[in-house]
Amino acid sequence: MTAAPIRWIIWDWNGTLLDDVAYGLALTDRLLRHFHLEPMETVENYRERFGFPIVDYYAALGFDRFIFPTVAVIWMDEYMRGDASIPLQKDAVRTAERFRDHGLEQVIISASKLENLQAQLKLRPQFDFFSPPCGLSDIYAGSKVDIARAWMQRQGVSKDETLLIGDTLHDLEVAQALGCRCVLVENGHQSKKRLQAAGARTFPNLTAIADWLCP
Repeated sequence: MTAAPIRWIIWDWNGTLLDDVAYGLALTDRLLRHFHLEPMETVENYRERFGFPIVDYYAALGFDRFIFPTVAVIWMDEYMRGDASIPLQKDAVRTAERFRDHGLEQVIISASKLENLQAQLKLRPQFDFFSPPCGLSDIYAGSKVDIARAWMQRQGVSKDETLLIGDTLHDLEVAQALGCRCVLVENGHQSKKRLQAAGARTFPNLTAIADWLCP
């Protein structure tokens, strides 16, 4: 049976459209040193360790679970303070424009707090043609399955016509829970090795995804 054509793109934000890997590593390493914990130091090491739920990732780095809420607030305050300096993935805008010109509807659904996501997008008007973004109600980076499912129901979006583009195993899990298709970029927050070991279809960058979907 031939797969239905893609009409909707669900975008992840951090690491997929926004190139914040190096920025996030530097910030996390500063916190690790402040709490006398071992820093990760390299992007390669970071990509092998980063994961969801964020509370488990922090615990694996050595942070006491009881101070997770405090550490999360410190991290996010610092992150948003320097947000304007974070670049987009170099091919993010062109890829989104290619999808738009191909007639695809696009939305960002993120594990970020919605208020923070909206502030970030205000600084990056290149994505103003997207549908209004969806995010979480707090900063603790939980699952985005429920908000994605609610968005699909509100919009009347068919799972068979939806492609989720992300950069982590959580994005794959979200797509599987929604029943939609998924592809992941290899230059985000988790390594190609980890993504492919879970059975994900991966591409080196967004341009490669656009070439595959909109030849």
